[in-house]
Amino acid sequence: MNKHTLKRESLSCSDPLYAAHALGHDYGVDKLAKDLFQQPGVMYNKLNPENDSNHLYLRDAIHLTELADDDRILSAWCHSRGGVFVKLPESVNCDEELSDQLLLISEQMGIALAEIRDSRADGVITPDEFECISRELTKTVREVLSLKAVVSSQVRTVHPIPAKSAQHE
Repeated sequence: MNKHTLKRESLSCSDPLYAAHALGHDYGVDKLAKDLFQQPGVMYNKLNPENDSNHLYLRDAIHLTELADDDRILSAWCHSRGGVFVKLPESVNCDEELSDQLLLISEQMGIALAEIRDSRADGVITPDEFECISRELTKTVREVLSLKAVVSSQVRTVHPIPAKSAQHE
């Protein structure tokens, strides 16, 4: 891959550099360079995971994520560290949203369990089948963490009513 070419290759969802490469491809490297006040050639090099002349620094990754409003780099970084990125709901105001989230968890859990059952049907889970299982289980974890956010948005502080003192009786 030459330094001015970004080609879509097989992208790893767990490699932040390849996620940045995909973000650049989808958003437009020239547009990113202009918006970030960098030379296009430098930006192409930074977004090329196989180029060692320019490096994508944390500050760059943050700017790219914010500018493109794209969480792929962050999500890939979380995945590479053994975690998941979960976007929290902006606001939750009603019990319906809690119910909907519980239903989503149930639905996603069913999909993940069906993937496991189907993969085990022949008695062997292949690496490709495991990738599918892993993907569905990760989606399930995201939904559970979203439930945590929904529930936390409904937490309210309750102030106890002071007990009557013996003097006023």
